[in-house]
Amino acid sequence: MNWLLVFLGGGLGSLLRYAISLALNGKAIMPWGTVAANLIATSLLAYLIFHFENTFSEGQRLFWMVGLCGGFSTFSTFSLENWQLIQSQQYFWLSLNLVISIGLSLLIFFWWAKVAA
Repeated sequence: MNWLLVFLGGGLGSLLRYAISLALNGKAIMPWGTVAANLIATSLLAYLIFHFENTFSEGQRLFWMVGLCGGFSTFSTFSLENWQLIQSQQYFWLSLNLVISIGLSLLIFFWWAKVAA
């Protein structure tokens, strides 16, 4: 049964990521869709961890944290897009993508931890 919860949550998260990418990527050099999906997934995961982790059942944790957030965020696409920015010598956009994606993700976790404290 646990695999089904991860499967359903992951499918939903992947659909959300796809929709955001369609809405935001367009012809921009910067991969805004992936940035937005990763930051939203990070914020949701941090919120769930700091507010519900101790009250979630195993099934809820698997659906929301492992499935939905795992399917919603994407490190593989993030890596590919950074590689493409390197290949096209878009170093400014590469740097911006790295700083926003990694830096803001960490700040989101710090912020939710502070809010929850």
